[in-house]
Amino acid sequence: MAQSVNHEKLHKELKAAGLPVIGVSASGRVDYARALTLAEQESAKTIIAAHDLTPTDSVVFMEQLKLAGFTRDDVLYALWKSAAEGSNALVELIKSAL
Repeated sequence: MAQSVNHEKLHKELKAAGLPVIGVSASGRVDYARALTLAEQESAKTIIAAHDLTPTDSVVFMEQLKLAGFTRDDVLYALWKSAAEGSNALVELIKSAL
């Protein structure tokens, strides 16, 4: 199934405009916490029409991690080891695999 929106990015764009968005699906469905006013509807239409599908850096990073065989938990643990214990071995391992 082809993605019609970058749901993470569109959610942030709508939220930044002050719209009461609670969710955006990859197919483009947007759910709001309440019915939009006419002005909000126009604002939402403008934002959706200008939406850029280009993946965010975090999405690209997560795809690269997955392809390299790592998970979010692996990254979190590597960061913990680095910050708490000063050991960068796991961070370097992940970096070298990307």
